[in-house]
Amino acid sequence: MQVLIISGFLGAGKTTFIKELLKHTNKEIAILENELGDISVDTDTLKEDDSQEEINIWELTEGCICCSTKGNFASTILTIANAVDPEYLIVEPTGVGMLGNIIGNIKQIEYDRIGILAPITIVDGHSCKRYLNEFHDIYENQIKFAHSVLISKMEQATADEKQEIVNLLKVQNPNAEIISRHYTKQDEEWWTSILNTDCDGRRISIDESDSIELETFSLTNVSLRSPDRLIYTLENLIRGEFGNIVRAKGFLKANDIGLSFDMADNRYSIMFTESVEDAKIVFIGQDIKRQKLRRFLLADSAHIRVGKLKASNLIYHNQNISNHD
Repeated sequence: MQVLIISGFLGAGKTTFIKELLKHTNKEIAILENELGDISVDTDTLKEDDSQEEINIWELTEGCICCSTKGNFASTILTIANAVDPEYLIVEPTGVGMLGNIIGNIKQIEYDRIGILAPITIVDGHSCKRYLNEFHDIYENQIKFAHSVLISKMEQATADEKQEIVNLLKVQNPNAEIISRHYTKQDEEWWTSILNTDCDGRRISIDESDSIELETFSLTNVSLRSPDRLIYTLENLIRGEFGNIVRAKGFLKANDIGLSFDMADNRYSIMFTESVEDAKIVFIGQDIKRQKLRRFLLADSAHIRVGKLKASNLIYHNQNISNHD
């Protein structure tokens, strides 16, 4: 079983990349999701793709596999190797996991049946400067220990803007392959190489320190009066009304319309989803105002109209990018 780690900070697009990777392979693959909160949203996102029904998805919640739950993490990998024995295991850590520690934890149980592929880190080009400044240690670690760094969410950027991010990443890891061309534009040979490239085998020293101090807050049974209300909520999150929310994502119903949403670094998207049986929302950040956020979402408040939504698959995409890098 070969283990591929797909790392990246909160909201970088790890789950989206994994879904794309699955489309380019017919290998037997299992996925290990490490959610920072106590409920899993990314797992539901992966299961949304009907073509991937045979994918075996495992979950580890309420802890980070680089530090607090590393024992459970190692045991889970051994269990998957012995009970399922897939050709490949894709590991998606939390957005605040230390990549160096995760590699080191796997190396402790590495033997002839468990190998490590070259790890990949996804970087949101728009957020790179800001997060490298605000969360330097964890962000630098994810770049430093990556074999390849993929820049995401910069499809509309100019060549000079992309090169600026490439140069910044090269400072953090001169040996990494920095890919500014969006991965959806890569050929099949490139996708195949991901599963055929071994880890470089450098010695990893385990840093026993915990990851950065971020808290999580989860809500279920949330139903809004209209999709406009969700937009209003996300705008309030961005303005800091409920604390410093770094990431928010989930599924819910608004006036019996199923919606999924994802917010990171002052940008968000809202999409229709066919069925939402149980609402699941996760907030990740610092100094989260839990009671205020709970009252705001659960209250039967007045309908707030922000603008008419277009009846398409992608019904709203905010591009309000923070200017404080």
